[in-house]
Amino acid sequence: MTRSSRACRACLAALLVAGVARAQTRPVPELADYAVLGVGDVTIRAESRVASGAVGSVGGTVRLGRQARVANVVAAPTGRLGPKAHGGTVFCHFVNGPPTLPTCNAFVDPLVDPALLAPVAVAPGASDLRLPPHTGTAPVPAGSFRDVTVGRGSVLQLYGGTYAMASLHVRRHGRVVCATECRIGVLGTVAVGPEAALGALAPLRSNLVRIDVAGTGPLPVFVARARADVSATVFAPAGDVIIGPLGSYRGAVVGRTVVVGPGATVRADSAL
Repeated sequence: MTRSSRACRACLAALLVAGVARAQTRPVPELADYAVLGVGDVTIRAESRVASGAVGSVGGTVRLGRQARVANVVAAPTGRLGPKAHGGTVFCHFVNGPPTLPTCNAFVDPLVDPALLAPVAVAPGASDLRLPPHTGTAPVPAGSFRDVTVGRGSVLQLYGGTYAMASLHVRRHGRVVCATECRIGVLGTVAVGPEAALGALAPLRSNLVRIDVAGTGPLPVFVARARADVSATVFAPAGDVIIGPLGSYRGAVVGRTVVVGPGATVRADSAL
């Protein structure tokens, strides 16, 4: 072997070592980097796509269903990949799935500081706000309500600021939109009906809308049905979150557990 060939091999080895070192020192995502984060388990169903932002579980398992796609980081103590599922960089302690597995990069627990995942206190008002089907409102100023219900095909405009309510239900084809930056606190549950919408008036400004759900218990505290459109950050660390099939979601989702239904698309634009 000539001196030049030995030098080339030494250079190649150094480059490989440097590449491995860079991969191992890639930073774990911060809270604001996540599109989907669970305190416990996170499930991304078949053929769903997380087009931007990380997917993570602080203390459970991230499961990617058949042909699910995560363009960015997947981070969790345990990762489980279905057939033809794909994630970007993977941080984990253990991974299983198809014959070809991704590299499992180490991280130090906890993935996210638990102090950042404390539920937000909400104090609702005493009066209901109900829109009959196929009606609309002028922008409603910031305030506190008891139960808020938006009828089928109706539009509730929120002017902006801070809102508090006991529950929020948006019926099929209904819409709740924030004209400017707003923060909505819900003590109990949020239900977004099929093909209904919740969040920013302009979807590309979804980072200006945050929905804090304080509810807990055995039933989900945030449910978006099939083909719903949510453009906001949903922060429900004490309750379970279900994102329906074939929906469009821009912002971020944090829950005790999170399920993203089949065929849904999620894009990160966090308000955290």
